[in-house]
Amino acid sequence: MTVLIVGGDYVTSLKHQISTQRHARIEHWSGRETKGFNQRSLPNETRLVVVICDYVSHSLANSVKEKASRSGIPLVFCHRSVNELKHKLLNAH
Repeated sequence: MTVLIVGGDYVTSLKHQISTQRHARIEHWSGRETKGFNQRSLPNETRLVVVICDYVSHSLANSVKEKASRSGIPLVFCHRSVNELKHKLLNAH
């Protein structure tokens, strides 16, 4: 199982929270080079996508949302807050 984090520069605390709750491999896309990230496919074993809203462009957020929706992958939007992420992960399917 893979959890994809999109956005953010310093996501160590978020990775720790996800691995504690989900026991998953975590991949991180910083989203800095928007062109390249918009063209990427989601990793094959992705079971959850977390988008850090403060650190991604609208086009990248929409691109990831569309790809996750087509694949039936749950998507969580949050700010760079471990507490907010913790609550959203509890409610994510």
